[in-house]
Amino acid sequence: MAKYVNITTSSSTTLLTKNTQYTGNISSMRISNNDSSSVEVSVSLYDGTDHFYLVRDLVIPGNTSLKLDDDLSFNIKNYDLIISHDTNPNLTIIIK
Repeated sequence: MAKYVNITTSSSTTLLTKNTQYTGNISSMRISNNDSSSVEVSVSLYDGTDHFYLVRDLVIPGNTSLKLDDDLSFNIKNYDLIISHDTNPNLTIIIK
């Protein structure tokens, strides 16, 4: 399974929703900042009440990408995978 998401609005985005056809068996996630300005991102698992952060308030410089590839699997029945950011970004997220 690979999922590709483009984000161009300021807010948080649910990348994977709990209890859907997707699994929580993720081997990697690439966050690409396609803008010349830096962007601050947080990636979390959300159980409906609390956020459990994989990265929090991480600044990704312009025209740079970040690859997360360690300990990303989770129980999709219990958690949403969410990314939030501080500005109107131009991000591409690739989940494998």
